[in-house]
Amino acid sequence: MSGIICSLSDFFLVFSEQKTTLADVWQASLALFMTKKIGMSLPTIVAPGGSYQKALTAARYGAEEVYMGVPFTSLRMRQNKIGDFTQLKETIDAVHALGTKALLTMNIFPRNMDIKIFEATVEKIADVGADAIIFSDPGTFHVLRKYLPNTPLHLSTQTSTMNYSAVQFWYDMGVKRVVLARELHLEEIKEIKKQVPGMELEVFVHGAMCMSYSGRCLLGDYMNGRPGNKGECSHACRFGYKVWIEEERRPGKLMQLEEGEDGTNYILSSRDLCTIEKLQEILPYVDAMKIEGRSKSEFYVGAIVKAYKHVRDAILQGKPIDPEIQDLVNQVPHREYWSGFLFNDLKNFPETESFTTKTSPGPLFNRNYFGIIEDEQVEIEGELYARFTPKEVIEVGTELSYLTPKAKGKLTITGIRDAKGKVLEKGTCNTPGILIKADFPLEGGTLLYQKM
Repeated sequence: MSGIICSLSDFFLVFSEQKTTLADVWQASLALFMTKKIGMSLPTIVAPGGSYQKALTAARYGAEEVYMGVPFTSLRMRQNKIGDFTQLKETIDAVHALGTKALLTMNIFPRNMDIKIFEATVEKIADVGADAIIFSDPGTFHVLRKYLPNTPLHLSTQTSTMNYSAVQFWYDMGVKRVVLARELHLEEIKEIKKQVPGMELEVFVHGAMCMSYSGRCLLGDYMNGRPGNKGECSHACRFGYKVWIEEERRPGKLMQLEEGEDGTNYILSSRDLCTIEKLQEILPYVDAMKIEGRSKSEFYVGAIVKAYKHVRDAILQGKPIDPEIQDLVNQVPHREYWSGFLFNDLKNFPETESFTTKTSPGPLFNRNYFGIIEDEQVEIEGELYARFTPKEVIEVGTELSYLTPKAKGKLTITGIRDAKGKVLEKGTCNTPGILIKADFPLEGGTLLYQKM
């Protein structure tokens, strides 16, 4: 074995070429031993932090890296709840305190009028403590290198990087990591890792998919003047459409294409990506596993991070996977799942399957998330209450499931008071800062939900 193995993915790559499988418990245990002994890095979990609370949740539930939007320069500007640079610094400091890295997304495709704003924004974030910047445009790369010469740069999936020659180009330019296009097959990723072993490779393993090539969509621009490539995606692909066709020899005779009972089609709405059952095949070839979802809830972030971290660690340590923790991916709202392009050959894609949701978006709008327990605890009449803002109506006697970074189970709400301590029978949706207690003390960061 020649050369220096600089990451766990390099280690696995060498052994996989010798026909040693990841399923082998001995290899997984050895990999973990080597990680501890010579400083190799595990494939990290990169989780969304669309707000201070979501970023904190991602860090608490086990993400090694959290990505968050920078005002004016992120492709999720409308969903970004980190509204100013002071709050951005507070969020970065909070995740750093938990040992998690903060990656800042500045991946818009700016036009001439946007360059000055981009430059001014880069100057403002120079001292916020970012561990890396995610960018898309070569022009913004130039600006970032000018103002932040020592900050690691990650290339966004928006650039649709799909081959080892492109990866080599960015490696030669000094980019540390490439977030590969979602459209790649795992075999192609293996070849990229083999050809450019020094580049960190990040792939999406879970979350929403886009009907356009790596998210480079013009549909919102056309329909309502909201450019997705500048952070204002209107999610027009998720709407239900009624479609009619006309045969050229029968002008005026329209025939409706129907999927749902009401004739509605979700012909543009991609399924959601879920690879948790195939992580064993992915781990050897990637350095980072990305979870989509900056606009999703704290429950989504915490549950998905916990599930993927558990399965990843179980595989690498040769331990059994807890099916209830893995099943957390089915407890959050989602569209129909599939394993994406990583494991599906387009040339041989089954005619009975579809890339899109069929008759409905799946359990996307299930209202089973009740909220997150805040850090503040209040003692009233000798009893400990937790501060809480309910997402749904909650009553004394309500039975809920709970999730923490280290535990899961069921509880019963035994008391509710308003923000000033007055006894209530129920808390209404989005009433800020009510106080609740359960049949045991509730710690900050606990997620409350009803199991589906």
